Amino acid sequence: MKGGKQYGSFGAVTLERKVDLSKGRKKITPELATGGGGGDIGKRIGHGGGDGGDDDGDDDDYFDDFDDGDEEEGGLFRRRIVIQELFNREFVDAVMQEWCKTMSNLPAGLRQAYEMGLVSSAQMVRYLAIFARPTHSRSFSRALPGWLSRGLVGRTLADPSFPHKIAFEFMATFFSSVWWEMNIRKERFEQEWDLAVVNALTASCCNVMVLGLLAPCRSYGSTSRFDFQNAIEKLPNNIFEKSYPLRQFDLQKRISAFFYKAAELSLLGVVAGSIQGGLSKALSARKERRLSVTIPSVSTNALGYGAFLGLYANLRYQLLCGLDQYMVRRFDVLGVAIFFSTALRLTNIQIGESSRRTWLGEEADPQYSDRLLRAYKRPVEVAGDQQDSRWFISKDAIVSGLGLLGIKQGGTEAALSKPRRKRVVRKKVAST
Repeated sequence: MKGGKQYGSFGAVTLERKVDLSKGRKKITPELATGGGGGDIGKRIGHGGGDGGDDDGDDDDYFDDFDDGDEEEGGLFRRRIVIQELFNREFVDAVMQEWCKTMSNLPAGLRQAYEMGLVSSAQMVRYLAIFARPTHSRSFSRALPGWLSRGLVGRTLADPSFPHKIAFEFMATFFSSVWWEMNIRKERFEQEWDLAVVNALTASCCNVMVLGLLAPCRSYGSTSRFDFQNAIEKLPNNIFEKSYPLRQFDLQKRISAFFYKAAELSLLGVVAGSIQGGLSKALSARKERRLSVTIPSVSTNALGYGAFLGLYANLRYQLLCGLDQYMVRRFDVLGVAIFFSTALRLTNIQIGESSRRTWLGEEADPQYSDRLLRAYKRPVEVAGDQQDSRWFISKDAIVSGLGLLGIKQGGTEAALSKPRRKRVVRKKVAST
């Protein structure tokens, strides 16, 4: 401090300070989240964050005191938690806004159900996910007639995997039927491939129609002129179908639905059997050689198909629909439910193919059957009580009844493949 007399008349004071312009270095050590932090939901930047492995951190604010929600109990076979469908109009409107759709974009039947509050938010999501985008299912449904398109949409709302099940059923039945035809016709398959294709296509179309008629469906606001038609429309498609608004199914309706579907499928089988029988007769007339498989008459084939679809196929697919719905509700992992459903469908198709020919009366011709031909060439002793066993050779599966269920019997070929050997007595002739 220097006096003001030397620099001014007022005696002001001047402060002098030396500034160090050299750059200093500071060692910064980053902090580690060694525990405790807990975070503060982003209000300020803190260097805590870790929970120190003592389950007192921020993870427990969301998962309570469990194991951070990473592991689920039950594994692949854990039980599914069923959530009830929401029919509140606000939730359905929110789904429509999310997909940028309005009520005018819906078909007439679904629009009416939407206005009446009969469509849940889950059903609306299923419909928009399939039919609001350029998918194969939408293109296929638009190519169908109106009543078939409505049926496809209603079944897709009840079961989103219905289009995939239809495609899988057709392909699996066709290849399974062709495989059975190859085993029966053997070396004559190349000459009789047209008959085999007719049989395979008929079986595939029949299985697809049975699956479509028995699949669960959602229908709203449909009214008919007569009371019996309204009563039929209020019946479930299968005995295990779940009730929904405007469709409450009791035990009486489920039993009535079983017999109604049996009559409907029987009529369908008669028509399909008549068409297949006529085509088979026309194709067999062009063959010069004898066929390896006997072809029944058109009337026998039609009645056999009617009985097969109305009784046996109806029962099998009714049980299949029930098991399919149970597995979807039971397993939380979708892949597990799909695996068991596919295995059941393949088993059902194999059982149906093994028993269909018994119902239709088709048999392999013994003249072209390798095993039967070898058996017939062997000498066989026929006892007195087996003189009239000729009828049982071709009809043993029908007599026992197990052939109708697809259970193979060893009656004919097993008995003929192991014939009783004759005792040959040779006499020694003495030479003279």
